[in-house]
Amino acid sequence: MSHTNKEVSISILRELLNSTTPARDVVHRHGCSYRGFFQSTKAFAGAIPFESGLARDALRTFELAPEVTMIVPEPFTFHYEMDGLIRNYTPDYLLFLRDGRRAVNEVRWQAEADQPANQRRFDVIGKQMARANAMFAVLTERQLRAPVLQKNMSLIESHKHLQLSTDIISKILSSLRHGDQLLGQLTDSIGCQNLVLAAIGQGILAIDLRRPLTNETKIRRV
Repeated sequence: MSHTNKEVSISILRELLNSTTPARDVVHRHGCSYRGFFQSTKAFAGAIPFESGLARDALRTFELAPEVTMIVPEPFTFHYEMDGLIRNYTPDYLLFLRDGRRAVNEVRWQAEADQPANQRRFDVIGKQMARANAMFAVLTERQLRAPVLQKNMSLIESHKHLQLSTDIISKILSSLRHGDQLLGQLTDSIGCQNLVLAAIGQGILAIDLRRPLTNETKIRRV
């Protein structure tokens, strides 16, 4: 592919990275093999179909990530060159980030991701995404099913539907007006840890879900 064609390809990719609706019907990708719909506040249409439990775990992670503002499944099909051939790639998810960037994600089992052919393919795709100022990551069960992450997500999900009054939200944000606080300190200020967990689940507050949740966990405003 010539230098000019590469520039055209990257220009097209930059446009595709603003896609807000799926490029194809995810439900019928493998002949109605979907397992269900994930209800999401970050979905363009309110719910996102998923084809595996691992994909659902990815959606759970995206939903609780405050830096993610929109999730688009199978957002576009991109053409790239490898080994002298033009190939097609459709990402599993395109994430719109709060800071304006885009993150492209592929969900694979680790055994698949470790295959040399896939490693080469994802390396080429990742470089193309980087040239278009987008991030690219292959997520596997090693990240998505890490015990600490799973435990934290389940805990927060069990509290995210608690109703937070305007007064409680104001009190939470006021407690953080001078910067981050520890979970124990914020719980003492609010008087109920469950409400703090609800605020995390509702995207008002943020923590590092990959670390054990303790009274020493740092809490920040989104």
